[in-house]
Amino acid sequence: MEPLAGASARDYFVLFHIEPEFQIDMAALERAYHTLLSQFHPDLFAGKPQVEQRVAAQLCADINSGFRVLSSEVLRAEYLLKRAGVDLAQAEKEGVGAAFLMTQIALRERLESADSAHPSERDALSVEIRDRYNASRDAFASAAEDERFKEAACYWQEMCYLSKLRDATRVRAA
Repeated sequence: MEPLAGASARDYFVLFHIEPEFQIDMAALERAYHTLLSQFHPDLFAGKPQVEQRVAAQLCADINSGFRVLSSEVLRAEYLLKRAGVDLAQAEKEGVGAAFLMTQIALRERLESADSAHPSERDALSVEIRDRYNASRDAFASAAEDERFKEAACYWQEMCYLSKLRDATRVRAA
């Protein structure tokens, strides 16, 4: 078995042969994921020596973990920040701006009362949350691309908050 040449299990971009950028080609990621799984799935190494089975199992775990991280915008943003050496614990302590927090609290309150609201009001709230998430995502992408990582970390935190609200609107709609 030939482990991926030059691939570090810790660098998912190298593992999937994808440029380390926030905006990625999801179709290329999926193709790489399926190609890697078809080469390194542990079942393919069932009759091989124990060491090859362990390596294949670890590679498969790295492939699955990498795909999960890179296919999620929030996790991919977090991964890029960590990769750039950003202290996320410190960034979380510094937090996001007060205006954003107040807006987030207001959105959460509106979401909690949305169950009794008219469907058009729920839809409008869902669109507003989605638009705010998209704005934070786009601002993150711009800041990360320009290597303004402290600023990018703030937008990543906004993405985290807003993605939870966005997911909650999807659950309520279902």
